Amino acid sequence: MRDCNIPLTRRLLKDERGQTAAVVLVVIFVLLALSVTGIEAGHVYYAYRLLQASTNAAALAAGEAMPTIGTSSETCTSSAGQSINSSYCNLYLYSSATQDGVKGLNTNNMLTNASIGANFYCSTVTAGAPINVACATATGCPSSGCNAVTATQTAKVNLWFGGVVGLRSMTLSATASATMKGGAHPPYNIAVIIDTTASMKDAASTSDGCSSTLGIGSPSQIECAVYGLEQMLLEMYPCENSSTCGTSTGFADSVSLFVFPALALSNSDYSKNNNFNNDYCGTGDSTVPYNFINVTAGTSQNLSMESTSGQTDAGTYQIVPFETTYKASNTATTLATGDALSKAVGYSGTSCSGLSAPGGQGTYYAQVIYAAQSALLSQQTTATKAGYTTQNVMIILSDGDAYASNSLANTSLGGNTQNGNQIVALSGTLNGTCTSSGNCTSTSASSYTYPSAIGQCWQAVKAAEDATSAGTKVYTVAMGSETAAPNAGSSASCQTDQVSETTLSGATGSESYPSSAYAGKAGSACNAIGAMASTSNTFYSDASSGCTSSQNSEYTTIGGIFKAVGNSLTYSRLIPNGS
Repeated sequence: MRDCNIPLTRRLLKDERGQTAAVVLVVIFVLLALSVTGIEAGHVYYAYRLLQASTNAAALAAGEAMPTIGTSSETCTSSAGQSINSSYCNLYLYSSATQDGVKGLNTNNMLTNASIGANFYCSTVTAGAPINVACATATGCPSSGCNAVTATQTAKVNLWFGGVVGLRSMTLSATASATMKGGAHPPYNIAVIIDTTASMKDAASTSDGCSSTLGIGSPSQIECAVYGLEQMLLEMYPCENSSTCGTSTGFADSVSLFVFPALALSNSDYSKNNNFNNDYCGTGDSTVPYNFINVTAGTSQNLSMESTSGQTDAGTYQIVPFETTYKASNTATTLATGDALSKAVGYSGTSCSGLSAPGGQGTYYAQVIYAAQSALLSQQTTATKAGYTTQNVMIILSDGDAYASNSLANTSLGGNTQNGNQIVALSGTLNGTCTSSGNCTSTSASSYTYPSAIGQCWQAVKAAEDATSAGTKVYTVAMGSETAAPNAGSSASCQTDQVSETTLSGATGSESYPSSAYAGKAGSACNAIGAMASTSNTFYSDASSGCTSSQNSEYTTIGGIFKAVGNSLTYSRLIPNGS
């Protein structure tokens, strides 16, 4: 009865019933808050990792295209699978951002309003050992050049529970840095084909940049070409790391040298003796007419030239077999003076003047491409048997204008047979008829079928595309390539291609041939040498005759082109930010 006199407030304060429920309610609220925070944090962190991965990819892609940088405001219409245009276009293409209406390949629904920028710079850390990627000067680089790029990307992530506290989204930022190409790469088998026809004796264009680098008043095209090859060799890795080249048992960047026309075996039998005869230090070499042994029209069943003892000399295209002794070590900054390749490029200290241009047979290079591809496949098979995975590469330097006359037929072998072997020469026995380079006629749709005096540029493009289809990465270097069409009168190029032939689609090459994109210049030497490249990124030109490469316009000097080729065989790599 006394409780009745206790005020209600006091009774409630003294009542202990329901306290557990209050504690549980508070704990549930705290646990829920912690869970929501953890889930949101995981959501944000996952979005950040997506952004960082996207930024890494964009930085690496930008490094792959360097030093062709472009501008941050350029229009990039690239889409998945399209060739690299510039560092900036690559940056956008592999980011999470949308540029010029094209979504980056790493766009994600989690990331919105993404934007990316880049800073290109010269890193002394990257230029030094062990990376050794020198700074290159190009449009878009600072005055000191550039060899690295830092990409910074921002994006918003919509929060799942942030609206409860008025925070509906969060802005994230990620940064990644990468080197220009120059990282580690798989072993390469590299076949270099250099045009040594008579036209290569002509003075090199001033745009080739060899006059100042060689210290010669008016260097010839062949002198300039071998200087370029020298620059590429200096970029290669001819042996395994931490080993002396020549003693390593592993496979590295092996290089073989081919020339055309074929050199007479009687004084230039390097490919058989596996040495470099002093006769080929730059003088005393003779060429032989183009001929085809045991070849059935339309096939490439036997790509070798006559070589059996006792038979008439049919020459050799391969003058230096695949070898890895052109440098003493991977870190060497000079070539080995006793090496065959060093002598072929007339390297200082070898007492050789390097490749000459004896010419005398006109230009026909479909056969040398088939021969080089055959040698590459053989070298690759040898590496595979030894447990190594290698990549085949072919580099072709020429003006691209094939015009060998059928008057240069190799008839010294005694007609159509010699010792039981079928002989096919550039003569009337072929599928088509060429009485002169300017008078090629045929009514046969198969007239261009290898080997033929008709459609010699077409055959070379077909040979290169066959190599690309077989997995070989084909680079072409146009040196003084003409842009005039086959029927352009006195200025015409690829004149044996005047007869219409099936257009090569370019599905396995950089462009079709003949290509309507050349606006009146379809079927020209420039079109041919461009179409022979595996992709538009592997086509280079010195631009001396108006022939240009849209993808590699930064490179017009021969030395710069070959350095770029060497660098393109490497990969960009991520480096610590601030390096």
